[in-house]
Amino acid sequence: MNLKRYRVNNIQEALQQIKKDLGPDAIIVSTRQVRDGKGAFGLFGKTMLEVTAARDEKPAPPPPTRKEAPVTKTPLGTYSPTSSANLSPEPPPIPAVSQLQETRRMLLPIQQEIHELRDLVQNLGKRPTVSEVQSVSQLRGELAEMKHLLHTMAVRNQSMSDLDLPENLLVLYQQMTFNGMEEKFARRLVMESQKSISQEDLQNFSYVKIFLARMLMKIIKTTNGIERIASRQKIVALVGPTGVGKTTTTAKIASEQMLRYKRKVALITVDTFRIAAVEQLRTYAKIINAPLSVVSGKAELDRAIAEFADYDVIIVDTGGRSQRDEAQMYELKDLFDGRDRVENILVLSSTTKDFEMNEITRKFGEIPLSSVIFTKLDEGTTYGCLFNHVIRFKKPIAFLTTGQKVPEDIEVATKERLVDLLLNISGN
Repeated sequence: MNLKRYRVNNIQEALQQIKKDLGPDAIIVSTRQVRDGKGAFGLFGKTMLEVTAARDEKPAPPPPTRKEAPVTKTPLGTYSPTSSANLSPEPPPIPAVSQLQETRRMLLPIQQEIHELRDLVQNLGKRPTVSEVQSVSQLRGELAEMKHLLHTMAVRNQSMSDLDLPENLLVLYQQMTFNGMEEKFARRLVMESQKSISQEDLQNFSYVKIFLARMLMKIIKTTNGIERIASRQKIVALVGPTGVGKTTTTAKIASEQMLRYKRKVALITVDTFRIAAVEQLRTYAKIINAPLSVVSGKAELDRAIAEFADYDVIIVDTGGRSQRDEAQMYELKDLFDGRDRVENILVLSSTTKDFEMNEITRKFGEIPLSSVIFTKLDEGTTYGCLFNHVIRFKKPIAFLTTGQKVPEDIEVATKERLVDLLLNISGN
């Protein structure tokens, strides 16, 4: 049997080479995946398919029949070749065709297994695994982020070369853009400042910085927490994507209202997707001694609000929704549709990327939003995206949260605090 081994990219390539080298009667004996390339043990090499094939050699023609000499008995009791009486009969030779059939019969199960493996490999090529899909998705995300970063850097460099600013304004422009403020917003601010500040004052860095801070404070809107809600009973619902800290923020606002304003507060949760979230809010409610109602739909929400009619503040915690899940967003919209008494506050993490924050706000903006809460300021390093959001959507900011501790890590948003996050006027 003539064995030959091939390293190829796929089984089709192997079949072509086998047919060319060994002919159409060749059979595949085994297949396996191997690494072929550089690096220790070929770990960094390319994955190849190793195929071992064989072809039965044609049986050699039988030797020419030799005419046997007659056997005769010798005087010593042995037999000469001419004596044929004591010769044992030799087994009949197996025909070559039978040997070939027997070999093929033995290899038939192996061939069937190889065919099954070949089909499996081909199907794997057509249907990528979940991990492969996730890897491709992650790579695409990283590629998109790199493109965005390169575009931003290119625009920024181009803008820097175009700007003709006094040194103090140029420094502040760089500070705002490196802090995450969109270039066109920062450019507009410094250009307006240049027009308004005298040439003499432009030489004073502190004056220019304070001037710019005042311009930013005119842009920002805040709500002083939930104090701008004019109705006698304040009902607020916290909505937003997953993982931004809505449940913890609900407990913080409830504590703030009870401790600072001595108000009666009731809690409602419609976050029935996560049992842990319900138990977490139940624990908080028990600590601050506030009633909690768990509801799962519009009718139950109406009944819960009616039951808490004599409370000053009702805070509704909702489960996190993906802005890309149409069904979840429709369910949330249906839950709060037509509820003029309920103030919907969008909760966003300050660590969220700028373009994702825009997408989230656009999607959640399909329900009326009264204001925004930015959480996790303690985890962020740049805060320009907060100003981008304020300029784009013109939504006032209600609260800022700075940690996990309840009720300490929450503060009513103020213009001074927000500007300080961007320009670091306090020097902290």
